[in-house]
Amino acid sequence: MFMYSRGLHVVTVRCCSRLMASIAANPPAGLMSDKVDIRVTGLEKQQPVTLTATVQFTRDAQFRSHAHYVADSSGSVVCSRHAAVGGTFSGVEPMGLFWSLQPSPAQRVKRMIPKDVTKPLEVRLCLYDGHIDTRSPQDSAAEPRASCVVERRFMGDGVRRTVVREGRVRGVLFLPEGEGPFPGVIDMYGSGSNFEHRAALLCSQGFAAFRLLYSNFDDLPKTEAQLDSEYFTEAVDWLSDHPLVQPGGVGVIGTSLGGSLAFIMGTLTDKVNAIVWLNGFTAMLSTTQFSYRGQILPTVGFDLSRVKYTEDGHPNVVDVTDDPTLEPEKCIQVETILCPVLFVVGEDDKNWRSDKMATEAIARMKAHGKTNHQLLSYPGAGHLIEPPYMPHCRVSFHPAAGTDIDFGGETAAHCAAQEDLWPRMITFLRKSRLHSQL
Repeated sequence: MFMYSRGLHVVTVRCCSRLMASIAANPPAGLMSDKVDIRVTGLEKQQPVTLTATVQFTRDAQFRSHAHYVADSSGSVVCSRHAAVGGTFSGVEPMGLFWSLQPSPAQRVKRMIPKDVTKPLEVRLCLYDGHIDTRSPQDSAAEPRASCVVERRFMGDGVRRTVVREGRVRGVLFLPEGEGPFPGVIDMYGSGSNFEHRAALLCSQGFAAFRLLYSNFDDLPKTEAQLDSEYFTEAVDWLSDHPLVQPGGVGVIGTSLGGSLAFIMGTLTDKVNAIVWLNGFTAMLSTTQFSYRGQILPTVGFDLSRVKYTEDGHPNVVDVTDDPTLEPEKCIQVETILCPVLFVVGEDDKNWRSDKMATEAIARMKAHGKTNHQLLSYPGAGHLIEPPYMPHCRVSFHPAAGTDIDFGGETAAHCAAQEDLWPRMITFLRKSRLHSQL
């Protein structure tokens, strides 16, 4: 066995009696949203092999994937051209080893979301002879024939990360390299999820991306039980007035409860120039008392007796919340929003029926003569739609439920949706900004 270095990329080659096999990944380091070209050479013709990917996410959490291939007549495997014939995915999927990463059985961490976006994830790619499953006891002791490490980053070169404490406003601001000014965007998730990865990746696309936090951070409330509209308008004002942010307003992206909050922000101020609603809600749940311009918003309830269970015993809560489309008087008045709105729906969302809510919201906008709406609806996609090539997470902890629940999604379809959405969302935000400056 010997090793050699290729920039940040270290390749290990093991000798066999016939040929020396190698595995190469290009680029060896890049953003999580970048594609990686994986190639294997030095195999026998038509040789069956297994490629694996492993991420040691924390000391106690590991994510793994594997794929079975058959070498071509030149003794090579090229993941962008050759079909996987088995494993955690199948077919021609250049990035399949990344998006099909799965948590090790019984580990508590189910979702591969980094707590520290300044540190890259290391993905170890290994080549094995034959078609094996290294997760199984009989194959776990197999020795790889070749391996390499790929770095997956969330922050591009020169990106600046700053924790924000301005008045009441709390969050994390990501600024691209350079003097700016840059287009501004506010990013939000739901239910106490203080994730920064999407904002960091948006910054690497040239945005001044502000991860707005509204609970479970610093001196903010521990939960979203009580929120007020002034906090969110202050956040919009602060980012809009930032010297490194272009004039003309800011975009807002919201997932889950963050989608509801994005809608509310769009009804409050004309400084919001675009909204991306990702599997959001169109009303306020009774778990949150929201003060809107001095008045408490009406809420939609829920009924825990409507919980169902999957074959694996995980709660399915898709019908737990009351249907806001049956109580339009309680819905957020999306028909008053002036900026463009992009509705993004996973048709297999098991958190709630986001597809039905998006359709009803668009119908209300149309009834008021509005045309500032677009809909992207993805069959087979679940609730937790992330940036491209991040692993699909179907079952994970839900802070409001206090347990793991089924969030839905069929892995291949869900990850195809993530890959398709990302450039569309970037283009939508940029076009909306240009329109707002006319």
